[in-house]
Amino acid sequence: RLITALNRLKSLGNTLLLVEHDREVIDSADHVLDFGPGAGDFGGRITAAAAPKDVRAKRASLTGQYLSGRKAIPVPTNRRPVGLVPRTDLAPLDEPDDLFSDVASPLVGGAWSSNDSGDQAPGTSPDATSRRRAKRRAGVRGTRASTDRWLIVHGARANNLKEIDAPFPLGRFTCVTGVSGSGKSTLVSDCVHNALAARIHRASVTPGGHDRITGLEHIDKVINVDQSPLGNTPTSNPATYTGVFDAIRALYAALPLSKVRGYTANRFSFNRPGGRCEACEGMGQKCIEMHFLPDVWVECEDCKGARFVAETLEAKYRDKSIADVLAMRISEAVALFENVPRVRKMLQTLEDVGLGYLQLGQPAPTLSGGEAQRVKLAAELGKPSTGKTLYILDEPTTGLHFDDLTKLLSVLHRLVDLGNTVICIEHNLDVIKTADWVIDLGPEAGEAGGRIVAAGTPEQIAAIRESHTGVALAPVLARGPRAEREVYDAKKEAEKEINIQAPIDLGEDTKVPWETDGERWQTVDHRDLKGKPVGWDPALLQWLVETIQSLGEFLPTDWNHRSRVEIKTGGTALWFCHILTGFTGLLEVSLRVPTGTLREGELRNKLSIKTLDERKDLPLYGQWHRVSVRCLSTGWDDVRLSLRDFKDIQKSAFREFLKTAALAYHRAVSAARAQPEKQRPWESSGQQWHLSQKSMSRRQVPTWKPTLLLSLIGRFKSLEPRLEFDWATKTAVLFKPPGAESPLGKIVTNMGRGLRVELRAPMNVVTPVQVEQLGEDVEIRRRGSGDCDWVIFWVSSLTAVDTAQLRSLWAICTGSQQSGRLQSA
Repeated sequence: RLITALNRLKSLGNTLLLVEHDREVIDSADHVLDFGPGAGDFGGRITAAAAPKDVRAKRASLTGQYLSGRKAIPVPTNRRPVGLVPRTDLAPLDEPDDLFSDVASPLVGGAWSSNDSGDQAPGTSPDATSRRRAKRRAGVRGTRASTDRWLIVHGARANNLKEIDAPFPLGRFTCVTGVSGSGKSTLVSDCVHNALAARIHRASVTPGGHDRITGLEHIDKVINVDQSPLGNTPTSNPATYTGVFDAIRALYAALPLSKVRGYTANRFSFNRPGGRCEACEGMGQKCIEMHFLPDVWVECEDCKGARFVAETLEAKYRDKSIADVLAMRISEAVALFENVPRVRKMLQTLEDVGLGYLQLGQPAPTLSGGEAQRVKLAAELGKPSTGKTLYILDEPTTGLHFDDLTKLLSVLHRLVDLGNTVICIEHNLDVIKTADWVIDLGPEAGEAGGRIVAAGTPEQIAAIRESHTGVALAPVLARGPRAEREVYDAKKEAEKEINIQAPIDLGEDTKVPWETDGERWQTVDHRDLKGKPVGWDPALLQWLVETIQSLGEFLPTDWNHRSRVEIKTGGTALWFCHILTGFTGLLEVSLRVPTGTLREGELRNKLSIKTLDERKDLPLYGQWHRVSVRCLSTGWDDVRLSLRDFKDIQKSAFREFLKTAALAYHRAVSAARAQPEKQRPWESSGQQWHLSQKSMSRRQVPTWKPTLLLSLIGRFKSLEPRLEFDWATKTAVLFKPPGAESPLGKIVTNMGRGLRVELRAPMNVVTPVQVEQLGEDVEIRRRGSGDCDWVIFWVSSLTAVDTAQLRSLWAICTGSQQSGRLQSA
């Protein structure tokens, strides 16, 4: 119909210029301009300019190769099998005949086929009696059980849907087809996606009208991969959206130059102050507001589009700065980071979906809808999968060339090979012919649609003359070619990933200054945490260290830290003095003394250290006291002093103060050595400490009994009998599976309201619906920049813990530990 309308416009004397990939539209054209041969920098040339029949003969034209059949997307000979549809509760048998829209495998012309193979030729619509018999044969009142898992929408009636029951096989690639306006988006997006998002992810969406959905227990996550933009500003790009930029920033922060200058991963972010160009706020461009016209983006004059200041760009990995990385094509970045598995894996996924030609930092507003959708798809592929995810795509082939379509189908089938389910609203016959299951809606649009015309494999759909999709699909299947689809083997790919890993050369053998000569670094060449020269007097630091060392038996001073000098005595982990050297203007001195040794008011009067405003000779301002005493909860006080130079101290009074503090520290350490159980009782008798509820402060009123802790530990041991528990911490009991290097979780015992359980799970795998019955106030939390999620819940009674959900979560968490050990190996 569209082609007919276009030809009518042409016959009226108009000229039509179309950007198009559709085979039928190209064949209907008078003249074709084919661009290529590749994408991005590899394209930009005209590889063919001729009539469609002549383009087919052009070997330099990629489009011509697909039109001629020299290249093609094959029909898979190893299509995944789909069993019988399980029992569904349908409408009453006395309903009008035209509302019969229930599905079995296969559905032929509105009635159940008696031939499971789908070879039976379609006939005319049976009468009401025959329909009732067909329903009963199909099992409306008792269908043959299927071993496959299904997601079934019962009684979908939103918009033009006619109370249909729509079955989607799980673990399969399903295409929902039909003419425009037949109800595809209403069924898939409004009913299926919104209902699952509200149920599984607690999304605030309103599902389309339906009775219920069965099979939800087999899905733990639903993801809608649409063609909406990734963002509206240059700060959003493929690197940031997929999360690979976080790993790249962490890599740059580990470089020797970054360590010397104290650069963290935040330094290499163009979204945060510190290392970015502040003139353009890390965008590389400035927005010029044009009155009465659209805004214009121009290149930043300060950074020349690099986004970062010059100091940040001096840190380089394999001679490439962070700006160079963002300007690289994804295919080039794959080679650059070939020895960095976490980075290379995501970049390889982006290349697999056909985006290797994009710049890693290409601004999101410049991406097409199809490119944005494939970036989203790659981001999902890069996340850990439980094999129970439902992916929904609405016409993902819009704007894709045949060659791009080949890559996209490979990625979609990879998702299904991993056990996930893909539901795709689609018109492209090259996609439909590779599906495992097709649901064809119609037969027409609007009120004349909303029914399931046919459901089955592509071959079964093609045999149904009432289906517009079937009529169009039949010649495509007949044309072929046919070939076996390569099945994605996750285990083999994981082994390959381990085998290709090589050591990352970051120059880590190079010693940083404070490791080679810490004393010189702290007193001669020292710089603050931002890489700037410090303003405090290094001679004061030297005098403080020498004076403290003369006041008792201390270990040699530890200078070998970037921004700290430590002094302590032997036989204990308790340090006496920390001198913090990472601040620009002041030297921060922290002394640890037993509680009550020094009083803040008396100490201020004795030391007479002026405020910054009282000094008047400093480029610093402040009226706060530079001497403070803070009580710690462990029986110690923290005495903090902020010093600039020798003008701040009276040496005799200051030396007397240091002597008093050092003697009190030595006495307390000697007492702790004689009776260690009194100082840190949780280390010597940890189980007794926690069961006696001494981990709680005096202000906490316990509402849980010690037997609850033992019962909860017993519940965990029933999941893993060899589970190892560590009682020797002050406020929690740690536990880890046998052989694990780090704890998998902990039971926090210092809260009065109950026990708080924290379990580490792989990132973006656990959903709220999976853990809603674990206990009270269940939440899934991300901490810092870690690569895992924490499932946190409260237990005030063991009966509130759902054993099945705990067992399921435990399997996910321990599976993550095992995969982590495999990756380390």
